Amino acid sequence: METNIRVLVVTNSYPTEEHPYDAPCIKDQIEALQKLGASIDILHIYRQKGKAAYIQAGFQILRLNFQRRRYDLIHAYYGHSGLIARLQLRYPLVVTFRGSDLLSRRDGIIGKPVAKLADRIIVMSEEMKHVAKRSDASIIPFGVNLDLFYPRPVDKARRELMLASDEKLILFPWDPTRPEKRFDLVEDMIRIVREKHDRVRLIAIYGEPHTIVAKYMCACDAMVLVSDHEGSPMAVREAMACNLPIIAVDAGDVRQIISGVEGCYLCDRDVHDIAAKVELVLSRGQRSDGFEKMKSLNALWAAKQVFDIYSSVFQKR
Repeated sequence: METNIRVLVVTNSYPTEEHPYDAPCIKDQIEALQKLGASIDILHIYRQKGKAAYIQAGFQILRLNFQRRRYDLIHAYYGHSGLIARLQLRYPLVVTFRGSDLLSRRDGIIGKPVAKLADRIIVMSEEMKHVAKRSDASIIPFGVNLDLFYPRPVDKARRELMLASDEKLILFPWDPTRPEKRFDLVEDMIRIVREKHDRVRLIAIYGEPHTIVAKYMCACDAMVLVSDHEGSPMAVREAMACNLPIIAVDAGDVRQIISGVEGCYLCDRDVHDIAAKVELVLSRGQRSDGFEKMKSLNALWAAKQVFDIYSSVFQKR
């Protein structure tokens, strides 16, 4: 497709060799947008370097006010990046909010004002749209990379990961130190489940490339999500694409995503209810049928909607 929109992406999350796990969904979306015809440059704020990285990016954005026009719009991912991107007034600003940048008390201090300052915003769920107080907010969750996440034989995935074939494996694909993910509840739940199933093991995996995460999703028996808040958790969509049964609280758009999918269950934020749903999945002993639902919700599906926003912003310029 012929290129017709020039975009500068500003993001503080992007996979690199040092941090391959850092929001690969953003990379997937950018590549899909390029296939649709967007010409994209990326300003990656290496947040691991601290405030200096944001200051450096801020100066780069400020200079855009005085330089020859190079773009049609700026697209920032995450509220902090949106704040930096708004330091220029020359280009329309689209901001994608991912969850905690609006829903958490700490990051929402920045995210909520940025939502008002942007020309258009993209959010992951109805809850985020309500918190942003933007009736024109577009709800566009990230699409799944189906080249990586798809059903594979459990025994094959376990052999490749050198996991025991006779254990029941419960996946927690987030950093346990993140307090909003409530790993404490999951640990308590596992102790209860082990009273009936002594060969149950909890696997917390984070900081790994998507290729490895996908294998774990095919190798495990269930995934548990009990976060205090979520936008549209990618891990749920990716697990669905791998036919991994999911036990999750009603956070973000999880209810909508797992609704009607065999082997997936909502639970309360209560260790006994979580344990009961996990035991239900283990006793059932079958994969879900989530892939069928995810086939149409791929990265290109989401990118087409984002591209439509680019076109509408560009036409109003």
